[in-house]
Amino acid sequence: MQGIGPFVAPLILGGALFVLTGMNGVSDFFFSLGSGFLVFGLIRLLSNLRMFASFAWGVRFLKRLFMGEARDGRTETEDYARYRANMGGHRDAGTLLMVAGILMGTAALTAFLIKT
Repeated sequence: MQGIGPFVAPLILGGALFVLTGMNGVSDFFFSLGSGFLVFGLIRLLSNLRMFASFAWGVRFLKRLFMGEARDGRTETEDYARYRANMGGHRDAGTLLMVAGILMGTAALTAFLIKT
């Protein structure tokens, strides 16, 4: 995804968290948005580290096995190596985590300023 695409889903999640949990206040709003960005940033980071590769490949292998489309071991191994090499590549993970930190810092700052 390029442009603002990676920021839409965290905004929707953060807004949903704010509305559905019944929070009120500016600091709660910033914290909810920051939480949405944190969740999506961590998912992208884990994907870059290829943490989901074996699970996703295992599910696909089981599907092929039950459908009678299994191949020999060497072919499966080579296909898995190519699949794992092509996974990840989400360059926006750091940006999403940085935005999460900024939003959560803003939430803490507004909570402090409003109380004093």
